[in-house]
Amino acid sequence: MKKKTRTFLVIAVAVLLLALAAHRLLRKQPAGFEPELLNREDTAGGGIAEFIKVKLFFLSETSRYLQPVYREIEVPEIREDLYRKFVSLLLAGDGGHIAPVPGGVQLRSLHSLGGGELLLLDFSESLAGSFPGGTTAELEFIYFMVDNICYNFREIKKVKFLIGGNESKSLAGHIDLERPFFPDFSWLEDK
Repeated sequence: MKKKTRTFLVIAVAVLLLALAAHRLLRKQPAGFEPELLNREDTAGGGIAEFIKVKLFFLSETSRYLQPVYREIEVPEIREDLYRKFVSLLLAGDGGHIAPVPGGVQLRSLHSLGGGELLLLDFSESLAGSFPGGTTAELEFIYFMVDNICYNFREIKKVKFLIGGNESKSLAGHIDLERPFFPDFSWLEDK
């Protein structure tokens, strides 16, 4: 092999390895978070109620990353009801942070499909009707929902959005909603 060819191959391999390392750093996988199971006495019935401690992420005015906030959710018997409670917390927002969700948007229904790996979220039609528009706003909403759900419930691998019970091309004309979204944890500041 000629010296020129060998040098080219070494440089090509080095560039490839550098690109792979950069990709891993930019994708920033979060530490292994598991919602903490908490038991509390139920004062009404004298039994023990189960709660989990979840980590919600919201936008802030001081960082481009979603910032963590902890909440507790009582664990219902049906897993989909737990997801519903979690999404309700996201839609309700947090006083000190920003939830990139237009006011008045409600979750119509939620379904776990594909052996629990796909979560289907059906929002009210007001989501598309009152969405502020712009690619950044659409991405913030999408990854606000997807990253929060997939981070806290590792069994869910992807999230699909419906609006008014139907598939929609986009929220405001920029990002294709016809496919499910996988998490992109580079949006999160995981402390």
